[in-house]
Amino acid sequence: MSSKQIIAYGAKVERSIDGGTTWASIPEAKGVAIPVVETDYQDVTNLDSEDGFREYIKGLKDAGVISVPCGYTSAGYEQQLADEATDAPVQYRTTLKPAVDQATGDIFEFSGFPTPKVEGGDIGAPVEMSIDIRTTGAVTWTKGTAAA
Repeated sequence: MSSKQIIAYGAKVERSIDGGTTWASIPEAKGVAIPVVETDYQDVTNLDSEDGFREYIKGLKDAGVISVPCGYTSAGYEQQLADEATDAPVQYRTTLKPAVDQATGDIFEFSGFPTPKVEGGDIGAPVEMSIDIRTTGAVTWTKGTAAA
């Protein structure tokens, strides 16, 4: 077992609507938001392809749609409705808590267009919300700083 692994508890999921000058937490976030970047591969197979094998070249990258699970609050829902109503993408930042050999945690940043979804539960269960984010542009990762 690795003693350098971490759990999601203690991470921060934040959003910015002013170009990254100020950041606000997404209320009641229950999971981290880290997109998976996938690359399209374009088929360039032709009559001269060696031994009948398909050939590919790299195409465009896409981080797709991710979902952030949250507990429902009226303030959180209002925040997400306002973000959804804007024409510009919202910036997101997920900061993981530091691992045992780090002073600061790793940071993932990306932009996207949010769609909030209220999810009703059973009679005794909490009302949940998820935020589906259609990513746009690059995803960046900044490694946390090493512990002194």
